Amino acid sequence: MSVLLSGFLEVFQVSLFWLTQFYGGHLASAIISFSLLARLLLLPLTVPLAVRAREHARRIRAIRPELERVQAKWKGEDPERMAKETLAVYKRHGVKPVDSGLIKGSLVQTPVFIGLFRAVQDALSSISSPQAFLWVKDLARPDIGVSLLAAALVGAGSMAASTDGQPRWALVVPGVMTFAMAMFLSSGFALYLGSSGLVSTLQGLLVQRAEARLPDPV
Repeated sequence: MSVLLSGFLEVFQVSLFWLTQFYGGHLASAIISFSLLARLLLLPLTVPLAVRAREHARRIRAIRPELERVQAKWKGEDPERMAKETLAVYKRHGVKPVDSGLIKGSLVQTPVFIGLFRAVQDALSSISSPQAFLWVKDLARPDIGVSLLAAALVGAGSMAASTDGQPRWALVVPGVMTFAMAMFLSSGFALYLGSSGLVSTLQGLLVQRAEARLPDPV
């Protein structure tokens, strides 16, 4: 298992290395291109999963009044009956409380994101001398400007992926976490996060377009 994992991670590391050579040793360009390409290649998987997740949430919202009536009726009197009646509501409307397909899809994506992260971090740690990018003098060190840009791009992706009824604070969290991670790690890693956030925005727009064609839940 460890051999397979090492081989998997090495594919990402070698790919980033060759991209860096293609750009004449310019790591920043390689990181941006590498991140964009990897996320774009995942869109055929992530867009259908996101559409499925939003549809599942939409169907849950449609039956929420009925679920709340069941809870109000049985919560204090008979919790076991409440659980049975709740499951009956889900079954009657053909809705699963938890969509296992979405969980499996997320698990499939996880190794790719780990591979991207490790490749970028290994590339940054192997830099023998500071490498500049725009106003950034050293990609291996944090930069507040790049961190803010990455946070804004990730925040835009979060807004594009938001659903009706989602609390506003939940839309801010991804951007705040991105800024914190970028300032803790490096500006090179912030470039990876920002590039990923840019594709997330594109994905959100594609999902919204696909969702508009879905029939209303009954």
